[in-house]
Amino acid sequence: MKRKHLIPILLEGLLGIACTTRVSEWILLNALPRQYSLVYFHGFPLPGSLEAENRALAERIEAANIRFKTVRREGIDTPFYGLYYENRLFSTYRSIPQLEGLTTSPLREKIAAELMAGKLCVMVYLRTDDPEKDDRGLQTLHSAVASSPFGSIITVYELSRNNLEEHHFASMLLHVEDDLRVIQEPMVFGIFGRFKALEPLLGKGISEENIHLMIDFFTAECSCLIKENLPGTDILFTDRWENPEPAMLNAIIDSNPALSSR
Repeated sequence: MKRKHLIPILLEGLLGIACTTRVSEWILLNALPRQYSLVYFHGFPLPGSLEAENRALAERIEAANIRFKTVRREGIDTPFYGLYYENRLFSTYRSIPQLEGLTTSPLREKIAAELMAGKLCVMVYLRTDDPEKDDRGLQTLHSAVASSPFGSIITVYELSRNNLEEHHFASMLLHVEDDLRVIQEPMVFGIFGRFKALEPLLGKGISEENIHLMIDFFTAECSCLIKENLPGTDILFTDRWENPEPAMLNAIIDSNPALSSR
């Protein structure tokens, strides 16, 4: 599907059999994150020391939306770990140290805290580290958020795709669609719910109109279509989604009823 058509189609789905709960709030309260799988592939029986290391790894990540298992296959001379999401291979790793920070990171902690505090969404601006490309899109993003009646409940974070501390997070964002890794353009990801990321706006598609359409999606009344076919890719994160604060969106709409028809 062409990215420029995604959000209008989602908005059309919201028009049918809508409830009064807004999309962002309903998904945070009700939609469990989809699971990742981390699979250790090996061709020979594992020594006891490696089995113990894998058990310790499984215990460290068990609080996140991920399952760990080992698979023995003939012909695998060099064991490796494969990270899968809905049967799609996201990444491979040769050793446990490479998995450090897989399920949490400082920026993911901040984003989750914003969502749990009742914010509408978090916009993550994924930089290319080419200032000429990055600065124009970032200015557009800040301008669009500032001009929205819901701008006060939207947080914007910047992330370099070359950030070593956040490389797992950046890699997951670049796997939201199959071709993103080879596109050297800045990208805007709308993060909502229990860490879902919508397909990004990128390059020249980062416009105030498209950003406002994304905000319209988050603030729209939910529908059966959205509930049954949840949009977005879930990001791997340690599960801390109990007892979120009330959605700030509701107070804004209550104080300005004209916004309810947007």
